[in-house]
Amino acid sequence: MVYGASGYTGSLTCEQLAKLKIPFIAAGRSMEKLEAVVNPLRAQGALCEAWAVSHTPPALRELFRGRKVVINISGPFSLLGAAVVDAALASGCHYIDSTGEQDFMFDMQREYDSHFRNAGLVLSPSTAYLWGPGIIAADICLETPGIDTLKVVYAPPSLQTMASLQSMVRLCRRQMYNIEKGELHPLPTGQLRYLPISNGEKRMALRLGSGEHTYLIGRPGIQNVDVFFASNNLAAAVPLFATWRQLSKVLSGDMLDRWSDVVIEKIKKNPGREEPESGRFVVDIEGTGPGGNVQITLNGTSPYLFTGFLCAITAQELLERAPLKTGYASVSQVLGTHHIMKRLEEIGTHCSVRVTQANVKAEQGSKKPEVADAPA
Repeated sequence: MVYGASGYTGSLTCEQLAKLKIPFIAAGRSMEKLEAVVNPLRAQGALCEAWAVSHTPPALRELFRGRKVVINISGPFSLLGAAVVDAALASGCHYIDSTGEQDFMFDMQREYDSHFRNAGLVLSPSTAYLWGPGIIAADICLETPGIDTLKVVYAPPSLQTMASLQSMVRLCRRQMYNIEKGELHPLPTGQLRYLPISNGEKRMALRLGSGEHTYLIGRPGIQNVDVFFASNNLAAAVPLFATWRQLSKVLSGDMLDRWSDVVIEKIKKNPGREEPESGRFVVDIEGTGPGGNVQITLNGTSPYLFTGFLCAITAQELLERAPLKTGYASVSQVLGTHHIMKRLEEIGTHCSVRVTQANVKAEQGSKKPEVADAPA
């Protein structure tokens, strides 16, 4: 079940499911838009249907009844996501989504983790470019004993959809958190740093509260986690985020969210399909601590295609085998870190790792044999 299938990322997710020959239902509110997604896929032999539905708890429960996996691509998640999570649980479905909204993720972790775990179901938000690569690489870092501090830097291409920009503005208006000395720490608004990227660039990077923090808080040995989004375009919007936070002191958050959504709809249009060459991304991760230093770089292309593929293969794996972990869990905890990296190589995402530990230096890439899954 793909909910929110008619949007930019939803349609890419449907395409990836079709390529994997997984039958699915494309659901959303507009039958016309949904049919525009599924009709070309059906013409190519895909087993899929389009179902229009209202966004209400009874309608969602009826929609998900008898399904096994719900892929939710319908944002902004702070506005629409909770009802989908609740309906998935009530219908006995694994739940994955494409959110990048930290506040939504913390809410779902707090309210639904134990319920999904007791039901033997997966609750895995952010099975997406944000913040999937970072948590996968973080788990690789933590395979080196004594690593207690992580810095993650996302360097995306400039392309961004309307829904992504709406979610980012919502995220930056809310209180975000990083991890300092093993505890959640409120982040000030609009902290920027000029950071080098492993591809040779230097970019302005915004310090953010991310999905990685929701998965790493409370992990034994973790002391500090910082995440940066290196985008000069986003950095230019920092004054707007600060103004939005000030306005939230006198206006309701719901009103500000509606205003920002409307403004973005007027000034922003969805881009065309991603081009592999111009859509290249880098994710750099550094792990440090008494055990040494680990530097990881993930190179790939087309973040939205990446998201669609990651959602599709996660659904495929959940249909074919039991998850390694249930309840609130990252994609690497659910499927195994090295297994998911091998799958990501199918779309040209590669991982290089350099470890300096106890006077022993090793350099490896994701193409070298790595068969052991990370602990769940």
